[in-house]
Amino acid sequence: MVSTLTPLHLITTGSAALVFAIWLYVRHRWRLNLPPGIHGLRCFLQLSNGKFWLDMQDFNRQHGDLACWSLLGINLVVTGSAKIAGDLLDKRSANYSDRPRSVMCGELSGWGKIMLFSNYNDWFRGHRKLFAQEIGSNSTVAKFHRMIEFETRRTLRCILDDPARLQAHVRKNFTSVILRISHGYVTQEGDDPLVELAHTANSQLSMASAPGLFYVDIVPLLKYIPSWLPGAGFKRKAKEYAAVLHDLVEIPHNYAKSQLAAGTALSSLSSRILGEPGLTDELEDSLKWAAATMYQGGADTANSVGYAFYLAMTLHPRVMKKAQEELDSVVGASRLPTFADRPSLLYLEALVTELLRWHTPAPITMRRTRVDDEYNGYFIPADSFIFVNIWAILRDERTYTNPLEFRPERFLGDNPEPHPGNACFGFGRRRCPGYFLGQSVLWLMCAQALATFEISKCVENGVEITPEFNLVGETLVHQAPFKCSIRPRSSEAEALIRQELSLS
Repeated sequence: MVSTLTPLHLITTGSAALVFAIWLYVRHRWRLNLPPGIHGLRCFLQLSNGKFWLDMQDFNRQHGDLACWSLLGINLVVTGSAKIAGDLLDKRSANYSDRPRSVMCGELSGWGKIMLFSNYNDWFRGHRKLFAQEIGSNSTVAKFHRMIEFETRRTLRCILDDPARLQAHVRKNFTSVILRISHGYVTQEGDDPLVELAHTANSQLSMASAPGLFYVDIVPLLKYIPSWLPGAGFKRKAKEYAAVLHDLVEIPHNYAKSQLAAGTALSSLSSRILGEPGLTDELEDSLKWAAATMYQGGADTANSVGYAFYLAMTLHPRVMKKAQEELDSVVGASRLPTFADRPSLLYLEALVTELLRWHTPAPITMRRTRVDDEYNGYFIPADSFIFVNIWAILRDERTYTNPLEFRPERFLGDNPEPHPGNACFGFGRRRCPGYFLGQSVLWLMCAQALATFEISKCVENGVEITPEFNLVGETLVHQAPFKCSIRPRSSEAEALIRQELSLS
């Protein structure tokens, strides 16, 4: 009998050979000296069901400052060490500046063109260049000081009139500033649709990009299953996210274009580029996504820290009183503090610095290696996912004394502790391009709130309510809603808040 090989035989044999080759490859890589950790099916038992930055901190405590999670050739290298993060992401940034592939967020939901999730390429560098031109230094941000003061005064007035909506007022403050810069859009009084749009989009972004939350990020082939199949709810969710992202990108961009055509456009990143002669479709598309990145980023991380400021002052009245004493001494009670006062307010500067350490709006930063690497004798393969636990770095007892305490004094004196800026604003070539603007808006909000408000715990039915430090969210986090008492320090302070401030 003569046997014949059918196409099915060939496919079966080829598939078996491929699986065997992959097994040999993975086995070979495991024989190399990967960082300590876990591998195989045990990894599924380690998937986070909640605050994954805490799980990663525990993982490093069990396996060391550089630890590895590995399954079928996928390597997740985790660190909560400032030194290791600096050595890899700063000193070897050429190899540690790409993002991990994100199927749910970057591909299905469409966030891949936002600079936050773009690889380090010409697209990314073009966006950073636009950011640098607009808000890339203290000197470029200085031209927005008057506008920032205007928006801060408007926010103080809203908090004074309706303190129960504190979180919404703070969110609107930061979003209003960034929308003026990105698109020349002035938010309306009361609730504004673009403020709410950014809040919705950022909440969805945080979910879509959470490590391990969607199995399609672990098994990318799942992206091809029909959305009507049981278990394919992630595809319907991604479609919903993509629709919101479309509005986030297109609505403010079309607004800027219409204002420019009507001759009423305010100065902004969008109006500046759209008004250049010879604008190409390619450049307009790049601008549209760069401006959306600015809008999205400025509407979330900074306002998260701003809201945490009120929690910190509620829980730490000693710190608030000390900052107010400095403000009273340097500024007095007849006016509000301005950016010109900043060099003289050393304790307030330390308070804002401690706020950045104490509250981390993005607790994890994620990178991907381009090529094989070696660190301290450990092998880090190409295409490894690098997870840096910023939350853990800023609470490392080896760096900060009593790190769970809110204590601005740690950044004063002859031997201050390390500034948290390099960690909380990111490392290397992906350092937050809005650093200077975010610092400025946050500083003025803290300064003027402390100058005018008494912030304390609520008393309900004779019982003092102590709020908790409780981060909620995934890759972008904020304090859970809390209650506090906010009232003007004096009638003079209230009068200062209600004074009209012009932009001219």
